Amino acid sequence: MRILFLLLTLLGLIGIALGVLTIVQGTSGMHGIPFRFENYGGPGSILAGLIMVAASLYLRSAWPDRR
Repeated sequence: MRILFLLLTLLGLIGIALGVLTIVQGTSGMHGIPFRFENYGGPGSILAGLIMVAASLYLRSAWPDRR
């Protein structure tokens, strides 16, 4: 199960990084406004990444250690 928790955390961090890169890429436009398009995706991937990381940390803390 530790591999599953690690996988959830990594996917969450990748989602956060992609969301930040999407927002930063939007600022390199003509006027430098990051939220000028309605279809750029929004902060959804950042929020999903944060939820995945939080869920992974919660599950890891609640999972009984069986060895």
